[in-house]
Amino acid sequence: MKQNNFSKKRMIHIYIIALVLLILFITIGMIMIRYNVEGEKNPPFIVSKINLISTAESDIKQDENEKWHAGILQKNDLFFTIEKNDEYKKVDTIKQIRLENITITTQNEDLIIAVYRPKSNSFDYSYTDEYKLEDKLIFDGAQETNMETLQINNQGGRIGLSAIINNLTEYDFGINEKVPSDGKLLSKAGIKIEDINFNISFDLIIETGNGNKFKTHISHELPTGNIMEEGVSSIEITNPENVVFKRIK
Repeated sequence: MKQNNFSKKRMIHIYIIALVLLILFITIGMIMIRYNVEGEKNPPFIVSKINLISTAESDIKQDENEKWHAGILQKNDLFFTIEKNDEYKKVDTIKQIRLENITITTQNEDLIIAVYRPKSNSFDYSYTDEYKLEDKLIFDGAQETNMETLQINNQGGRIGLSAIINNLTEYDFGINEKVPSDGKLLSKAGIKIEDINFNISFDLIIETGNGNKFKTHISHELPTGNIMEEGVSSIEITNPENVVFKRIK
């Protein structure tokens, strides 16, 4: 009889321990899922603003037969404003910001899309091999922001890049014809917006002076807006909700 009571008590203890462990695993799992969705609650730095600007440019030239042509370059400038989080009360600095795994996807396999870094603080671009990016862009923390030397103020600043399509058709025109120098040129040349749509995505990683690293994934469909009719389309996203930072090693 005593043996049966001991066995029953032992089984009850085992069930209780198993139940406690199950609840613990479920709780940990829910915390992990929530963190994966919501990310870091209070990171030291945040992306406070994203600006997207899409348009087109024309490169007008005359051939040997004295006929005029407008080469078309479709451009998309992306800007990211990074600021110190007001809710973060500890002292910290930006050691480095990295844009990694820059990826372009498009349904039109004929498009040639290239990404470039700015050459100055005014965010003007030279679309040459010197400024062309492969799959990453690195900004080092410094006393002040300097795009020429790829430095950002260690308390925050503005960084950016430009994605262009430079193999679009040329538009032939008469000498007295007025040729648009923005996105309206695309429509004039018979280019459809669905033929030049693409997606750019990358990881944005902030490494701080305290040795912490925070990563978020950013993805945008480009060109933005109706540049065929507007010529230039500009979108500003304040405190973007989908920019969620997660702590990494």
